[in-house]
Order: sequence, then structure tokens, then C-alpha cells
Amino acid sequence: MYKYGMTLLLLLFAYGAGAQVFTDPAAAFAMASQHQKPVLLVFQGSDWCIPCIRLEQQVLSAPRFTDFARDRFFILKADFPQKKKIPPALQQQYDSLAEAFNAEGRFPKILLLGKDRQLLHAFQQDYPTPAILIAEIEKALKEIDAAM
Repeated sequence: MYKYGMTLLLLLFAYGAGAQVFTDPAAAFAMASQHQKPVLLVFQGSDWCIPCIRLEQQVLSAPRFTDFARDRFFILKADFPQKKKIPPALQQQYDSLAEAFNAEGRFPKILLLGKDRQLLHAFQQDYPTPAILIAEIEKALKEIDAAM
């Protein structure tokens, strides 16, 4: 009982602290389906792509952005590093996502997907600050809500 109680406590703390960030696509979409929220998919090269590293450090990890994301969507980071190894099963899931949504191999690339992996919105520019990305996501969410 203690083990499960502690796990629940850690999950609640993590949820309260900011956005839920996933590296496992299956887990991200399961949570999205369960909570009826979209997934912000970020294609990145965490150890070689300078714009990706900048996006992570200056935007995606910023408290302003994680607080904004917390109640609106789940974040899924599909990483394509050059130096570190990704487990083969996870790499296969990333490759499937890239085949479906990033055939051109653009890094970083940010997409908003529905809980059933349908493309809702593709973000087209670089986002140097949390405020700029938040404004674009808010605009996209309003357009999606209006269309439904």
C-alpha cells in the first residue's frame, strides 16, 4: 500500500508542478484519451540540434510555459539524438510518428495532435520565448474549438 500511495503522491505532485511531459507516445496518447486533451508533439534532436536545445531551455522548460500547458494538453517529446541511444521500441514509435507527421525531417517541429493522433495544427515558425508559443497555441486551440 505504501508503494502505491507514494507513487500516487509523486504523480499528483508532478501534475501540480506543471505540464505533463512524456517521452513514450503510447503513454502520452493514453493519457490524452483518458483526459480528453490534445498532445503537443515536439520533434527534437536533443544533443545536436541547436534550435531544439534553445527551444527546450528557453521555452518548453520555462515555468510560464509549463504552467500554461498543465491544464490544456500533454507534451510528447520525440527525440532523435545522434549521441545517446534510444531504446529500440521507443525509437520505432518515434520513427512511426516521424513518418506520419515529419517526413521532411524538420527539427524542431511542433504539432498539436488530437487524442486519436489526428493532426489538429502544425506550428510553422521558431518560438524564442514562452509568450510567443503560448499565443500561437491559444490561437490554434480557439480555431480548433470553433471548428468543432
